[in-house]
Amino acid sequence: MRAALALILTALICTADAATTPRPFTATYEVSYRGIRAGTLTFSLQRDDATGRYVYETRANPSGLARLIVSRAALERSVMQIDANGVRPLEWRLDDGKSGEKGDGALVFDWANGVATGRIEGEDIRIPTEPGMQDRLSIQIAVVAALLNGKEPGAYPLIDDHRVKRYTYAKKDSARVDSKLGPLDTILYESTRAGSSRVSRFWLAPQFDYAAARAEQIRKGKVETVMTLIEWKGLGTSD
Repeated sequence: MRAALALILTALICTADAATTPRPFTATYEVSYRGIRAGTLTFSLQRDDATGRYVYETRANPSGLARLIVSRAALERSVMQIDANGVRPLEWRLDDGKSGEKGDGALVFDWANGVATGRIEGEDIRIPTEPGMQDRLSIQIAVVAALLNGKEPGAYPLIDDHRVKRYTYAKKDSARVDSKLGPLDTILYESTRAGSSRVSRFWLAPQFDYAAARAEQIRKGKVETVMTLIEWKGLGTSD
């Protein structure tokens, strides 16, 4: 009897752990800025079986006038640990694909010693870590992991632009979003920061592991950037 109970308990624990871990995927978005098409962005989450770490990357494919601002060689990457306790970024790097340090950045999170160090746009960075702290990319996966585990995302401290910013994610309404993948049932979340006029809205699709079917960045009440999902694929699946 004890052996049977132990097996059941182990199975329950393993199921709970799996529920907190987003599966690897790729997602491509069509991007527009102030109504003008700007190209596409592709996001990719993969797991390194050798280390157990996850790597989340975004690559740009700019079009039209956006090519003058964004390089096709630009790459942003976050290496993170994901487990039943959530998401912990370990390394973050941004290369804008151009010469010089402007637009580039790198961070290493030393959780054991409670500090994140690196260099952003030529300036050395040293910031104490906090519980739940994220980088610019890992925060997206932290939101997904929370929702997959039946939790609300809540608030996150985020290292961005040489300092810590605090973002709160609030659930709004359910909505059906028309997309190139067909109509998608979504849940609308808004991300805000105290003292900022910017608001980000995300229509998250549970059928795609809470990937955003649509995202908007709003500044002073006006929509500036819009991203719409045009392709999503769970890696190693037939989705």
